[in-house]
Amino acid sequence: MKTLNVAETPPVGTAAIHGAVLDEVLTTFPYNSASQFHEYFGSGPAPRGYGGSCAWQSFEAGRLVAERAGVEAEYWIDGRHVAAVYRDAGGMTLLDPYLLHCPPLRLERADAVDGEVRLAVDAYPFRIREDGSAAPSRVRVCWVPEDDSVRLDYLRFSPRRGHNVISRTFTLRRERQLTEVPPPAEWVRPQLLHPEQHSVSVRVVHPATRELAEIILPLAGRPTGVVSDTESMITKNNQGAVARHGARAFHRDSEVVADAVGSPRQDVVDFLLEAAALHLAAAPAGLETAAYSLEDE
Repeated sequence: MKTLNVAETPPVGTAAIHGAVLDEVLTTFPYNSASQFHEYFGSGPAPRGYGGSCAWQSFEAGRLVAERAGVEAEYWIDGRHVAAVYRDAGGMTLLDPYLLHCPPLRLERADAVDGEVRLAVDAYPFRIREDGSAAPSRVRVCWVPEDDSVRLDYLRFSPRRGHNVISRTFTLRRERQLTEVPPPAEWVRPQLLHPEQHSVSVRVVHPATRELAEIILPLAGRPTGVVSDTESMITKNNQGAVARHGARAFHRDSEVVADAVGSPRQDVVDFLLEAAALHLAAAPAGLETAAYSLEDE
């Protein structure tokens, strides 16, 4: 896998390509935790518009950058999470579409203070506070050039709590990289059956409105019947409000997802149901997954 030598500088125009690719992946290749169940336990890869897991979003970003700039990414990992990383003499750029950051994460070595380079950028969703003011999500980054460790914190505004809440935290290190992309199936399959996988879902940033919408099927404690499984589904809108199956808001939110994916709503629902069935069939006996929170964010 070819990577930039740190003595080199990025080709002219790479920064603009990074930005365009990130935006394209966010709006046309959504986070979909069901896709790899179909690919590795089912009938094969999903249509591109359905998107993929966090790792596959980073792989897609890396593929597009390589096509347009001729630069290959390094894929740094933290457990099951993967980000595309581009190093050069001046610093590094990260593309991590799962964290929904709006601009690329550009870290300049010259900006180090007390051995750390810190950055904070806006991310989706952009929510609204009770007083009507904007409340964008944020991604905070801390890079330590000495050991090439990068900490990523993703924060969302919680309308229910009235303040920002850390939703995800990852620590990436240069020595922890994927050497094969995509990884071999024997590496992928156990990751899909990890206890952290407590749902299958499709989360979109709608390309027209830039609002978030998500359809989620919790895996823990769900009934086995197809009808009951459907009734276990929920949606979340841009404000993080939960709607249960059958509610008007569920229909509205799921239509937003379907429109962004470019498929009929029932096809998207069936895709999740099939992924849940594949998970059930492949999961080892006694696998316990955490309960999915049904509270509004």
